[in-house]
Amino acid sequence: MSYIINKEFLIEVEKSNIPGHSMIHKFGRNDAVSSGSWEHVSLTPFSTANFRTSPIAMRVKAGNANDTAAGNGAREVTIQGIDSNFNEVSEAVATAGESASANTSATFWRVHRAWVSAAGTYTAANTAAIVIEDSGGGADFMTIGVEEGQSQYTGWTTPINKTAYLLSLHISVDSATNKEADVRIFTRENIDDVSAPMSSKRLKLFFDGIEGGYRYYPKGPEFIINAKADLWAEARGDTNNTQVSVDFELLVVDD
Repeated sequence: MSYIINKEFLIEVEKSNIPGHSMIHKFGRNDAVSSGSWEHVSLTPFSTANFRTSPIAMRVKAGNANDTAAGNGAREVTIQGIDSNFNEVSEAVATAGESASANTSATFWRVHRAWVSAAGTYTAANTAAIVIEDSGGGADFMTIGVEEGQSQYTGWTTPINKTAYLLSLHISVDSATNKEADVRIFTRENIDDVSAPMSSKRLKLFFDGIEGGYRYYPKGPEFIINAKADLWAEARGDTNNTQVSVDFELLVVDD
C-alpha cells in the first residue's frame, strides 16, 4: 500500500473523493510539563485527564459571564468524541456563563476535541478558558485556552468499524532556555475492556531529549490503531514548566 504516502492521494482523501477514507489531524500542548512525572500533552492537567471506563454526558463547566448564549464571547461550544456505541459524534451546547451548560444528549466514552462554534463578537472566541467536564462535574476532559476557540489535546480514539494509520508526528519543545523533553506515544486496545484481565497500554514510540522542533515522517504508516483503541502522547521535561507540543496525522480507513 505504498500509495498511502502519496500526497496527491491524501489530498483527494481530504477532498472526500476517496470513499471510505478520511484524514485526522490532532494537536496538543502542555505549557508546564514537570521534570518529575509524565504528563499528557494537553491543556488539561494530567491529574484530571480522564480515560472513561463507561460513557457519560458532557457539559461546559461554569466560567466567565461573557461566555453565554447572548454574550460577547463564546455562545456555543461543540464537543466531539466517541459515543456510547463507539461511533464518532459531535454535539453543540449553548454556553451559560457563570453556570454550567446543559448536558449533552449523547454520552461519551472519549472526548477528542472541543471548539467554539458560535461567538458574540466578530473575530472573537471565548473570553475565558472553557473546560469540558462530565455531567456530574466529577472530572475535566478538555480545555479551550483563552481566546483560542479550539482545544489542544494530543490524543484520539478510533471509532468502531474503522482502522487508523499513523502517518506523521511533529514535536516542539521550548528551546529559548535550552530546555529538553522526552516524549512517548502510547496506544491501548479495547477501551470497553474494563475488567481484569484487560488490555494494557503499550509504548509505541519514545523520543529522548527533544529540543526545539522534530518531525517524524516514516516511509510508510508507522503503526495501526484499531477500532476502539486509544492513541495519546505524554511528555517529561528536564526542568519544570517545559512547554511541549505534539501534533500527529492519521489516515482513517473504513473496515
